[in-house]
Amino acid sequence: MKKRTTIFRQLIFNVVFPAVIALIVLAILNYQNVRGLLTQSFEEKNFIITDYITKVLEFQGQSFKILDEVLNPELIAWSNQLAESRFRNTTDIENADLLAIRSSLGMDPSYMDIYIIDSEGTIVNTTFPDDLGLNIFSLGEEHRNFILRVFQGGKFVSESFTIEANTRRPRKYTYQPTIDGKYIIELGIYSEEADNILNYIETAKSDITEKQSGIIDVELFFLADKPVTLNKQARFIHEHEEILLGRFLQKDSLSVTGLIDGEKQHFDYYYMEQKDTDLYKDTVIRIISDRSAERKLKRSELAKFLILFGLTTCIVMILTYRKTKLITDPIKKLVLNVNRITHGHLDERADVVGNNEITILSKQFNLMIEQLEELYNDLEAKVRERTAEIQRQKEEIEAQRDSIEEQRNILAQRNTDLKFAYDEIGEQKKHITDSIQYAKRIQNAILPPAEFVKSLIPDSFILYRPKDIVSGDFYWFARENNLIYFSVVDCTGHGVPGAFMSIVGFNQLNYALNVVKAVKPSAMLDALNEGVTSTLREKSTSNGVKDGMDIALCALDYEKMKLHFAGAYNSLYLVREGEITIIRADRHPIGASGVENVRFSGHEIEIRKGDMIYLFSDGYADQFGGPQKKKFLLSRFRELLVSVSPETIQKQEEILNTNFDQWKGQEEQVDDILIIGVRV
Repeated sequence: MKKRTTIFRQLIFNVVFPAVIALIVLAILNYQNVRGLLTQSFEEKNFIITDYITKVLEFQGQSFKILDEVLNPELIAWSNQLAESRFRNTTDIENADLLAIRSSLGMDPSYMDIYIIDSEGTIVNTTFPDDLGLNIFSLGEEHRNFILRVFQGGKFVSESFTIEANTRRPRKYTYQPTIDGKYIIELGIYSEEADNILNYIETAKSDITEKQSGIIDVELFFLADKPVTLNKQARFIHEHEEILLGRFLQKDSLSVTGLIDGEKQHFDYYYMEQKDTDLYKDTVIRIISDRSAERKLKRSELAKFLILFGLTTCIVMILTYRKTKLITDPIKKLVLNVNRITHGHLDERADVVGNNEITILSKQFNLMIEQLEELYNDLEAKVRERTAEIQRQKEEIEAQRDSIEEQRNILAQRNTDLKFAYDEIGEQKKHITDSIQYAKRIQNAILPPAEFVKSLIPDSFILYRPKDIVSGDFYWFARENNLIYFSVVDCTGHGVPGAFMSIVGFNQLNYALNVVKAVKPSAMLDALNEGVTSTLREKSTSNGVKDGMDIALCALDYEKMKLHFAGAYNSLYLVREGEITIIRADRHPIGASGVENVRFSGHEIEIRKGDMIYLFSDGYADQFGGPQKKKFLLSRFRELLVSVSPETIQKQEEILNTNFDQWKGQEEQVDDILIIGVRV
């Protein structure tokens, strides 16, 4: 049973509540707007500060670069004299009197130091006694890798000015291996000009805290392995040590809140990459700000909202109660009269009292009852007429039933004819499918057999998943003299059109290698482009077929440990020790560029044992799927390749296959999939 209510309650719910809710929404929106403006203000202020510091650091970098150019010639001369003359024979290098040697070379002892580093990274002799016995490798992975590269390079290396962790002063270092490659001679030099540059940065940083209200402190941290700052009095917050190290590792920004001397403060950490240095590439900016004024303003706005809401609610309730009494009393009287009439006594009438809208309503109600009584009498007469009409229609329907049965038989015959037509279509579809299956056998016949691929590159895999029965993607392997060729080709379209294009591309690749005698991948792509364009009449004429192909082509030279690459839209990924390098392809396709005399550029890459080389078409990255039914994208594809690169070749193929199925889910495969992975 529906619960009874009153007009007063309805007015409260239908008038007062919407007004109160509207006020609440306006107050909340105003509060959120003020809050957003305050947050945006601090974000814009931090952006201005970081932009200013970035420009200051760029000034520092350019200044150090100029200073490097001034100091490098003299440092090169000293380093060459030590490595090629004084220590041509390194038998007594660990016991040599470096102080006397420094003096004989005319080096300033207050600014210059000499260090001898052995192959284990230990300083075995130096003019700076505090560093004697120090192992450079213990300073972090970047230092270790840098020293090893110097040993492997076998030549003079000049590092830009860097921040010395102990003194927090800028110092320039040079490195040069001895002729026998057993030691590295390191020169370290201080510079008053470099000190002045850093003093300028500290002054600029101090100006920020003085001129920007709410900014308590701005600090720059260097050295990703063991962060330091130029300001020896700078406060290092141990609770934020992991946050600071995380910014160096993840190369991103983060905002947190914390307590300093019992006061709640806001901390913003911004990562910034440094250029022109091989050792200290990273910088993190820390901005400490006081947002107490923002919190006070938020509390003030909240208090205003509560007061406004309370007062408005009370006023509306009082006014509503007083006004509704004037409306509801006459209505109650009208309801009593109406109840008497609704018991079926159509001769009853409502009382007409007063001179207002309720009076008009009572008069109109009485008029409506009079009309209702007349309509009731008319209705009884019409019911009798309708009954006779229904009987007549019943007889007509029975007569039409026989006609419907006849039409049903006709439809049954048509269904039989349609079934026969469907059977014919099915038979035609089977013939077409059989033809495409035969085309697949032809296409598979041109692809290199697995035994041939393994004989050329044993440690490799091919993930090949056509979208349809036949594919527009194909792979190509060959060997000529000491070069092993392998390629991934993505033809325009997929299915039967793509398969025809793949045969054209396969023949033209063999023609480029065996007939044109092109050796380098770039020359082979030039020949392939000319051949495909000629075959498809791909000219600037109206009858030219606008089809072509994207390709990534490599030539592997195991004797020289070189990899030659050329590509049209399809790039090459090289993963080494967890780091990915992208070798970009040219941005015009094979056979469909519309540009005359296209020439493709070649790339020569030094490779190492253990490197992973990946060639691929765009089908994997373009696949829709996942929780939000979006594309997989190249960025996620690169991360996946880096994560699987340490695994065996067989395991990599299995992971890529499984990951694709999980991502695709119930979605339709959108394109052909082809990935080649090669481990050097």
